[in-house]
Amino acid sequence: PIGAGNYVKMVHNGIEYADMQLIAEVYDVLKHIVGMSNDEMSSLFAKWNEEELSSYLIEITSSILAKKDDVTGEGHVVDYILDKTGMKGTGRWTVQEAAEQSVAAPTIAAALDSRYISGRKEERVSASK
Repeated sequence: PIGAGNYVKMVHNGIEYADMQLIAEVYDVLKHIVGMSNDEMSSLFAKWNEEELSSYLIEITSSILAKKDDVTGEGHVVDYILDKTGMKGTGRWTVQEAAEQSVAAPTIAAALDSRYISGRKEERVSASK
């Protein structure tokens, strides 16, 4: 059918939103609760990528966490990334389509909610005061 490729890509992006949110939450727990360094997390993600969690997103997460900051020469690049995201709409469309088809997509919906919150950086900063 016409548009089937776009539909598949939309669903793929929605699933990817969920995968990235899971990775972000694991990062947050490992960093702030377990107390792991970026290099330790990078090694752990690399190990996971050799096992059942093998995927492109796990692989690049390991690489990103290992990347040293070559601008300041101090720390890792990940520590300088602004905690604010944008979106093109495919995650929202995936959640809308799931609702229209009566298919539960709670992980994708939660990831979308997190993106909405992330995109409101100024409001988050203001509310934290």
